[in-house]
Amino acid sequence: GRPGKSMLMSLVIPGAGQIYNKSYLRVPFVWGAVGGMGYLVHVNTVEYQCRKTAYEASIDGVTYVPPCTDCDPNLVLITDPSRLRLLRDEANEARQLSIVGFTLVWLANGIDAFVNAHLKEFDLDEDLSIRVGTKMDDDPYNPMRMGIFVQF
Repeated sequence: GRPGKSMLMSLVIPGAGQIYNKSYLRVPFVWGAVGGMGYLVHVNTVEYQCRKTAYEASIDGVTYVPPCTDCDPNLVLITDPSRLRLLRDEANEARQLSIVGFTLVWLANGIDAFVNAHLKEFDLDEDLSIRVGTKMDDDPYNPMRMGIFVQF
C-alpha cells in the first residue's frame, strides 16, 4: 500500500490505515487508545461544566442546579466562590490536557499507519555485502579529483 494514503485514511477514521496495511492486530489498540482518550475528554468536560456552573451560581448568589446527572452531588455543599474557582480551574486544566492527549493519540495513529506502510515496502534482500573501492574521474577541468566510495 501507499504510506500517504494509509496515513490519510487513519487521520480521517482511526484504524482505517492499519486495516488498509493489513495490520489487523494493531486496530484494537488504536481503537482502545483513541476511544480511551475520547472518554477521558468527555469525563473531564462534564466535570468542568459542573464546576463552572457551581462557581457561576456562587458568584451570582443563586442556588446551584447541576447541568446534568453526572455531576458530583457534593458540589452543592461548597458555597465559597474562591474554592469553587480553584476547582473549576483544576477541572479546566484536566480537560485541556486530555484534549492534547487525545490529539496526540490521534496523530500517533496516523503516523503508525504511515510508518507501517513504509516498513511493508522495505527491501529485505539477502545480499548484505558492502563493496569499497576507489574512483578517479577523467575530468579535463578538474584532473586531480579522486575519492573513495561505499556501495551497499
